[in-house]
Amino acid sequence: MKVRGLKLLSMSIMIFMLAGLISACASSGYTIGVVTGTTFEAEANKLGQVKEVKLYKDDTLTLWELSNGRLDGVITDRMVGAIGIKNGGYDNLRLAGELLYKEVIAVAVRQDDKSLRQAINKALKEIIEDGTYASISKKYFDVDILEGVEYLHTHAGEEEASDGSLQRVKDAGRIVFAMSGGYPPFNYFDDEDKLTGFDVDIGMEVAKRLGVEYEPVTTDWNGILEGLRSSRYDGIFGSMAITEERMEVVDFTDPYYYSGAQLIVAKDSKIKGPEDLE
Repeated sequence: MKVRGLKLLSMSIMIFMLAGLISACASSGYTIGVVTGTTFEAEANKLGQVKEVKLYKDDTLTLWELSNGRLDGVITDRMVGAIGIKNGGYDNLRLAGELLYKEVIAVAVRQDDKSLRQAINKALKEIIEDGTYASISKKYFDVDILEGVEYLHTHAGEEEASDGSLQRVKDAGRIVFAMSGGYPPFNYFDDEDKLTGFDVDIGMEVAKRLGVEYEPVTTDWNGILEGLRSSRYDGIFGSMAITEERMEVVDFTDPYYYSGAQLIVAKDSKIKGPEDLE
């Protein structure tokens, strides 16, 4: 009986230790917050030390959750993160390490809307060359975010299109651009519940140069591409990055700014940078 009791005790200890090991393995890794439907979501899911990727509607929520200890980190646009920390008063958060990757940001249009895309490109070029772009940039970032950057023309040398998409917008007398409305300082609602931001101001200048009224609308980011393809709006002017996957279903104008993915963590976090999540 004594030997049998010892065996049972040994088995119990082994089971207890095994359960502890399984629990430790299950709890290891980090929880990262991102905005749903973004390139940041795909990047977070690639990181080997990330056990869970939590999805949010916008970055005002991700930073708040991180500040309150509900996340180990957030991946978002570098400028959005830096300004979000500053404006939100999150003294307990910091940018961690180098960019995970760089992004090229442009206006998305339907693939058949070539003449509209060309007209938007022409308007963007004018806005940059006449100093309007720099003025708007300094309003939100204190610097010209294109200064020192070689501007990329994605459709250089293309023949002038005559598909009717530009005429459609002119006949309507307005151009409708979609965005999330939750991506400060690029597009967001201010204290008076007015849609504002860098994207909004640049989009308004584009509309002026097309000779039509400007109508910005907000929609859920996760379904924003499908809304464009189903003609609910004329374009997406909401800080959308060009990716191969997106180019399979929509077209893009020339870029209007460049950015990158930034990891944000608590100041007392042991995470030094993205390399700690790989």
